[in-house]
Amino acid sequence: MVASVVSFHDLHATVSHPRDAEGELFIRTLQRLGVKVECQWPPADKIERTDFLICNIDATARMVLEIATATAGPAVIGIMDAHNSESLRLLGEVTPHAIIVRPVEQATILPNLVLARSNAKYQQRQQTKIAKLEETLRSYRKVEQAKIILMRQREIGEPEAYNFLREQAMRRRVPVGVIASAVVELNEVLSEKKR
Repeated sequence: MVASVVSFHDLHATVSHPRDAEGELFIRTLQRLGVKVECQWPPADKIERTDFLICNIDATARMVLEIATATAGPAVIGIMDAHNSESLRLLGEVTPHAIIVRPVEQATILPNLVLARSNAKYQQRQQTKIAKLEETLRSYRKVEQAKIILMRQREIGEPEAYNFLREQAMRRRVPVGVIASAVVELNEVLSEKKR
């Protein structure tokens, strides 16, 4: 019923788990949902294109978990024993998008797939926002550097230096940060020639 609301057809999952009864439960459940499943045990050091990584949270899978959770890659679902102190410690380090605690029941798989996918998409949106903010900050710093250079070389005030950058940017139909970067780079080139 719920699976029809959330479509998993044409998605790929890597199940990094031994082919025991628990591993087979994950594989069968995913296949019933229309997910293309690849079983990978022992865990590989890299992840091929996949939408979900379902993985034991233990030392053998540490590398693949770190890679998967450090990038905007697959939705990661960790499988763990709540009484295993090593798994609990590793859980705090690799931060999967969802967790299934042993003993695994079939009813817990679908909600965790939905949760993991939602959390992974949220993480990707946040990483995109962070990248844009970092770029804005770099651009702001370049504008500040360019204003200082212009103020020194042209003996003008800060508002005039910014207006110069803005006018040049409007004339060339580019962001102010592009003009500021050009001013800073040109100043560096000219400073090197003087030496």
